Amino acid sequence: MQSFTMDHPTTSTEHLYTTYKPHLFSIAYRMLGSRSDAEDMVQDLFISIHGHIHENIHNIKSYLSKMMINRCLNEIKSARRKRISYVGHWLPEPTVQLGEDRPLESAERHDTISYAFLILMDKLTPLERAVFILREVFAYEHSEIGEMFNKTEVNCRKIFSRVKKKVDVSSAKQASTSTRLVKEKELVTRFISGISNGDIQSLVDMLTEDVILIADGGGKVSAAIQPIYRKERVLKLLSALSQSRFPASKAQLVEVNEQPGVLLTQDGVPTGVICFEWDEPTMTIQRIYIIVNPDKLQRFI
Repeated sequence: MQSFTMDHPTTSTEHLYTTYKPHLFSIAYRMLGSRSDAEDMVQDLFISIHGHIHENIHNIKSYLSKMMINRCLNEIKSARRKRISYVGHWLPEPTVQLGEDRPLESAERHDTISYAFLILMDKLTPLERAVFILREVFAYEHSEIGEMFNKTEVNCRKIFSRVKKKVDVSSAKQASTSTRLVKEKELVTRFISGISNGDIQSLVDMLTEDVILIADGGGKVSAAIQPIYRKERVLKLLSALSQSRFPASKAQLVEVNEQPGVLLTQDGVPTGVICFEWDEPTMTIQRIYIIVNPDKLQRFI
């Protein structure tokens, strides 16, 4: 990123970038479901404000958040127009954790960065998504949110309440306790062994009867165009995936949006990510998401 300098140290763009980049990126990623777009959005925002920040801004964090939200709302409109021609099912861009660094580490709640949460956010209207994320994730007051959108506090409360009724927040968070995390890792390791060795029958009792598999190839690589419903059909697709990908590919356990998932590579190059939604009472898989669109596999940390 270009170097920024301003006379006043507390309002220099460089200082603001260092201080607020994680927060603004977290907003943009949850709003857009794309790491690459979120990163570009943060860069563009700070380029646009260079030399235009005034010392008399009452709440700089809220001011920057409002700018980011407005940019995201505009981007969502554009993205939805582009999706009309998108081949197959669009899925959010995953965040894959390969090392010890945590790129999303901040004061915000990590349970609201799960892949299931991003899926749910994509089903909301842009305004509903913005209000919900600002309140539920970042704990902005309804009055602050109202100021951002030129709406009353009562109106924002109504929007938030409507969204809470519309989405199952508990399933979206899927917060991993230490016990649950151990179990998830055990099951994902077992899943990796099954698809790597062609032993698909070993996965039968890991899936709910109404399991759904959704793939995103974006028209760039071969992938199921429509969601695959029911255990029998999902097992057939996993068998086909196993036969076509292995042994040339390698599957490894990684963190995908703070939860255990699978990274597929070939000759060290990422070729796919698999993540899961779990049925909590039985700890069986109720959703499988397979992202193989190469455009969404470029920015792993």
